[in-house]
Amino acid sequence: MSQSAAALTESYGVFQRAALKHKPSYRVQGALTDGFDSTTRSLRTLFPGARLGYGLRHALNKLPSKLIGLSAPVRMGLRSQFHTLLYRCRQRRSLRVVALGQRLRHFAAHIATAVGQEHGERVRHWFQDKKAGWYAVLADPKMPASSTLLDQAHNAIDRKLFMMKGFHHPGERQEAFLTGLAPLDNLIPYQRRALNAGQCGVEVEGGRLPTPDWMLNLQILTSGGFR
Repeated sequence: MSQSAAALTESYGVFQRAALKHKPSYRVQGALTDGFDSTTRSLRTLFPGARLGYGLRHALNKLPSKLIGLSAPVRMGLRSQFHTLLYRCRQRRSLRVVALGQRLRHFAAHIATAVGQEHGERVRHWFQDKKAGWYAVLADPKMPASSTLLDQAHNAIDRKLFMMKGFHHPGERQEAFLTGLAPLDNLIPYQRRALNAGQCGVEVEGGRLPTPDWMLNLQILTSGGFR
């Protein structure tokens, strides 16, 4: 798959055209990205007035990886403190961006004092690179703090299974991954703002499911194993 800005612009353009066809007044007001340069450039091309931010949950998950060489309990403890910092900034009714900037500086200084100057500097540089995207999330109360749980699940499957096991495992079997992924893609309902909201791929194509519960359908229809 090409990951160039042009390829992503073309891909996201399909979504844009489908959305406008369904609702001509549709406008993207904000979106979360992972900071990938090609993704950001393509979104700015298609949606020049949209606010682009970085998900706060992604930030929580990334912090421990910045604390290289520390024990897991120490990293998780600092992650918990970071979670409290972000949560309290989200709860403020005013000056949320200002509060976040101040607390990020204090937290980087706290890390330097608690576990070493090297760790504090590494985290401070990371904050410097990412804070504009976090500010964008806090500046607009309508911006989501993270992607949907379904999107997070798909990302986990894609990154952990497909990229790591499907391509790099000594006994790689991409077909096994795709066979396992197919029931999820076909049975999980589209989110509420989609064209076929509440329906899954099977229903959109005219198929019938045994129950209204997609998880139960997954268990029933795969009880004999993936084929």
